[in-house]
Amino acid sequence: MLSLINIIALTLAVTAAPAPVPDAYLFDELISGVAGSVEKLTNINTEKNRIGKPDIFEKNPELFELHEKLVKIESISNDEDSVSAFLQNYLKKLGLKVKTDESNRNIYAYSGDSENSTILLTSHIDTVPPFIDYHFEDDNDDVKIFGRGSCDAKGSVAAQVIAAKELVEENLVKPEDISMLFVFEEEVGGGGMRTANSWVNDNYITWDTVIFGEPTENKLATGHKGIYLAELEVFGLASHSGYPDVGIDANKILIEIMYDLENYDWPTSEILNKTTVNIGLFSGGTAGNVVSPYAQCEILMRTVTDSDQIIPIVRQIVEKHGSLAESFRLDVQVTDDPVTLDFEVEGFETYIASYATDIPKLEHKNFKRYLYGPGSILVAHGDNEHVSAKSLLKAVEDYKTLVKRSLGI
Repeated sequence: MLSLINIIALTLAVTAAPAPVPDAYLFDELISGVAGSVEKLTNINTEKNRIGKPDIFEKNPELFELHEKLVKIESISNDEDSVSAFLQNYLKKLGLKVKTDESNRNIYAYSGDSENSTILLTSHIDTVPPFIDYHFEDDNDDVKIFGRGSCDAKGSVAAQVIAAKELVEENLVKPEDISMLFVFEEEVGGGGMRTANSWVNDNYITWDTVIFGEPTENKLATGHKGIYLAELEVFGLASHSGYPDVGIDANKILIEIMYDLENYDWPTSEILNKTTVNIGLFSGGTAGNVVSPYAQCEILMRTVTDSDQIIPIVRQIVEKHGSLAESFRLDVQVTDDPVTLDFEVEGFETYIASYATDIPKLEHKNFKRYLYGPGSILVAHGDNEHVSAKSLLKAVEDYKTLVKRSLGI
């Protein structure tokens, strides 16, 4: 005779036992359930992100969405493929024709049958390392948007694209009035713009006005300084530190050269202010009890006069002290002359840029040149690189104003 407990257990077992189901049906049901769960989770996360966006983002959702997507794509110099591919697709969806170079990283976007246009908007899509992911935080009545490239220079890229789009949608300009050029490797010597310049010359591309995008605190730059970059190596002779006269101290010679470079009365400019010298990298020696046989440094100058005036002065200072060494090597790696720009536009404040840009690498063919962008160079390249939401919004309107003024509207 079955006990009450056995009867209950048997009943539960019979009730719980599933009817036989074909394997294919079970698989389909399983996949359907998983897919549904993933979709629900995605929708929940999307809604959370939407709800979590600051109110100020609603003033131009397309701008902030494009900026976020650009910043979230890592694009350290020499690794711009992903961000270039994204931006190419984005511009094509706007109905623009897109051309690239052999590397598939430079982007030239235009409308109509001709690659020429009246206005060119241009900036760069590469960043310095390390990558910093996108995030934001409230800042009183504004929002700070952090991330590598957020201001240098993906803020400019996003604002330029949206400005061009809005001008066409508002019927303020014809689509063929504006073209856009976004280049790679601005941060490491300007290889992208050099490549673009060759393509421009080969295809006889022309513009009346070129608007360059870099962080200028939403002001028009009056100009920017040139650059002199060189590596200096000093070769001495090792000896016992108790008998320094037997050796040749490479460290001492390099220190004297660096001192003279820092204290030389370099040229100044009414527009660009003064030339600056930075010895940001140096090393030397082998041990504390050995007269140094080798020392080296990197010389980076922000210049306000042409390179042909700077080069011989540096050489003279190096040779003055370097003649006491066994030998020395001065390798001049980059020289760009300072740039003066168009800046007299009503309603814009002005700004002196103490940094170099791609401007000298795009051959000047009598077009007007403006330099403008959201964000501050003071936080660019830093751990806290950011741009404010208000700065991005203002940049869109200011780019539109510059285009309209250039077209006489």
